[in-house]
Amino acid sequence: MLRSIRNLKCIGLSAGVRRGCTVMAEAHRSDIHLVLPTVLSSEFAKDIAPLPVPVLIEKYSRHAPGGQFATVAEYLHSDPMPNEVLVPEEIDLHRTMTLNDLNAYMQAKTEFKEPHRKVLNFAHVLVVAGADLIRGCPFRQRSEFLYLCDCLRPGSALVLHHSRKQKTGALLFLSEKSDPELARIFSHMHNVDEVLPLDMLKKSLFWLLKDQTPELWHTLKPSSEVSRIVSEASEEANIPLSNPQYILQYTRTFKTNRELAALRRANAIAAESMAEVIAYNTSQPHQCNPRRLATLFDYNTRRRHAHPEQPSAEVACGSDATGLWHMDASCQYGGYQGGLVRTWPGAGRFTPPQKMLYGALLDMRRDLCALVEAAGDGGAVSTPLELHAAYLILLAEHLRELRILSNTKRSPAETVRAASKFNCTPVVVSHMGIDRRDTSRKLLGYPFAPGNVLSLRLSISIPDDCCEAYPEFRGILCQLGDTLYIRDDFSVEVLTAICPTKHKHKIISFDI
Repeated sequence: MLRSIRNLKCIGLSAGVRRGCTVMAEAHRSDIHLVLPTVLSSEFAKDIAPLPVPVLIEKYSRHAPGGQFATVAEYLHSDPMPNEVLVPEEIDLHRTMTLNDLNAYMQAKTEFKEPHRKVLNFAHVLVVAGADLIRGCPFRQRSEFLYLCDCLRPGSALVLHHSRKQKTGALLFLSEKSDPELARIFSHMHNVDEVLPLDMLKKSLFWLLKDQTPELWHTLKPSSEVSRIVSEASEEANIPLSNPQYILQYTRTFKTNRELAALRRANAIAAESMAEVIAYNTSQPHQCNPRRLATLFDYNTRRRHAHPEQPSAEVACGSDATGLWHMDASCQYGGYQGGLVRTWPGAGRFTPPQKMLYGALLDMRRDLCALVEAAGDGGAVSTPLELHAAYLILLAEHLRELRILSNTKRSPAETVRAASKFNCTPVVVSHMGIDRRDTSRKLLGYPFAPGNVLSLRLSISIPDDCCEAYPEFRGILCQLGDTLYIRDDFSVEVLTAICPTKHKHKIISFDI
């Protein structure tokens, strides 16, 4: 009898709990602790409609195997107005441009050797290796790989194949193995025909080389597992291996509309962030140090949905009260780089010697932009290397005007060598894009063309022991760097113009 009464009390109590929970759990709430006791397990599973595991991985791909953020596009999820570049149609355009340039190179090579031979289409197999993961170092995907495949997984390899009948395909090889359902999801995520494990790369190359007998392209990396596999396949298939490095670099120098939008955004973010750093430094000069300013630049870029490079900013300041602050900073947006260099006075105003040197940099930037614009009409300067030499000649002229360099008659080569001693930037002109700076000598020898985005880094450094310079100029370093875009009519647009370049100067009396 007592047991029956106890059972009835438990039933009544549990029913009361259920009724109470049902009242508390309103329709718009999803608190599982309140809703769960009110329904049976089967009804609960029916109400939430659970998705299959592969669908969940596709929906929440940032948590997929291979690490957080498997693609560059996922970095822009927090941006309400993103400038996405690495979308499928853009990736397909990059691949088409690359294969067309490879084919044009082979046609030109064949025409040079056999002028009377009919121009034919060639078959190509291009193997591009991704970056390997090095512990303790920030991971960044190789630019030639990222340009052709939005995949941030380390140890990957991309194979593009192109037949003589203009049929193309793309295969992605990953270091980690995945089941067929995940491979299908990854192929959609990375815009490829099929995703395979890396140990199937050699077998796939044999099939492609045997089926089409194409040109085999790959940039060898001695320590890379992918390069080892490609070399073995080349030897066993008796097909020579060609290096596509310079052709890939040349293809990347021409920016599409999407790339230009991302580059504009990246450089605007870098310029705005540095302008705020300069304003903060001039308003609170005694509370600033290089680490604080570098941290402030990082914060400013991140809140604008960009990601600072590592290191994002190199900051230095002179030791005396009138010392100059220097910042060389960059960030990336959507995988594309933006950066600039500025020098500003720690005391708020330039001294006259500082103003003269910094003014020379401004004049040289103006003249160099004019030379780039004249390249479209067959001007004296047509390549980045020639622009570098023109900068040194202009620098020598300004140094002679300031009586820092003697007026001794010199040949152009001697003038360049003399001026280079006062320049602290090894590479003055370079191409910008996915890489922070593309600076191979062959690439810098290609002519300027509409669609190029260039980094211009100018500097004047007067050594402390320079006996030819007046004492007031000794020990001064001034720098100025911007990113330039060459429009279709060869006019130059400064993408970092938001950051100020002109500063007031403080008048200090001294004799020159």
